Amino acid sequence: MDSKIKLKVESRKSKDERRKLIVIALIALCPFFFTACKQNNWADWKVQNEMWLEQKAKENGVQKSSSGLLYKIIADPTPQDAQPNLTSSITCDYRVTLINGNVIEYQGSTFGGDKSVTLNLANTIKGFAEGCHKIHNNGDIEFYIPAYLGYDYAKFQSNDYNSAEGYGTEGTTSYIPPYSTLIYEVHICGVSD
Repeated sequence: MDSKIKLKVESRKSKDERRKLIVIALIALCPFFFTACKQNNWADWKVQNEMWLEQKAKENGVQKSSSGLLYKIIADPTPQDAQPNLTSSITCDYRVTLINGNVIEYQGSTFGGDKSVTLNLANTIKGFAEGCHKIHNNGDIEFYIPAYLGYDYAKFQSNDYNSAEGYGTEGTTSYIPPYSTLIYEVHICGVSD
């Protein structure tokens, strides 16, 4: 009898040890599962953004630059006035949203902010600088910046698509997920060189 009891006890011990090993292995693999899920979400988000841009390009009044920036001039009432170049400073109001409607940021009374902001276009993302160059002082424009002209520009330049990080702190309202199209509505209040 003693040997049967010993076998049962040893059998239970080995089952318990196997369960512990399985649990430890699953815990060790969790970060890989979550990373894979996150990368798949990014891949889906990337496709959604690309499809959105394709549809937007077909809309009436939307133009496409050679870089791939889409833009729509809403008003350009003073074409004789100064037009920003890529190194100009501009005073503007703007709002940035994602394709899902999430507002990332806004500045200026036009969009519910306190006051206009002055920006040196050389210090902004590539798509923003290019978009502002399309209109003159007191003009209004919308531009739709593909991810490769936005915050992940360096990643796209290095062809490191798989490690795109987005911008900001994930989980906050100002977070920009990787591969995001940025929708800017801009009113230029002033231009200086």
